[in-house]
Amino acid sequence: MATKDLYSANNFHRMSFGDFGMRTLIKNTDNISTAPGEYFCMIECIISCTFDATNDTPAGDNNMVDYDLLDGQIIYGNFTNITLTKGHMIAYLRHVPQ
Repeated sequence: MATKDLYSANNFHRMSFGDFGMRTLIKNTDNISTAPGEYFCMIECIISCTFDATNDTPAGDNNMVDYDLLDGQIIYGNFTNITLTKGHMIAYLRHVPQ
């Protein structure tokens, strides 16, 4: 399910400021996963984190396994099925037309 959201400056800015919502994931003891069917446009690492995710794109890296980010790093994509195995992150929801 590719997205055209990033082609619109309005949608891009609304996503980057969290207008569509976000999920804060903090690894305490158990791995933390996002709800099925949620799509995210950006992942921001708060405390050094490791996670698995699916990047729903027609090309490139689709399955991200044991992906590491350092404090403050941000990546953009069309992510779903995020499972945090270490650290603390914020995953920003992307707009999904209903």
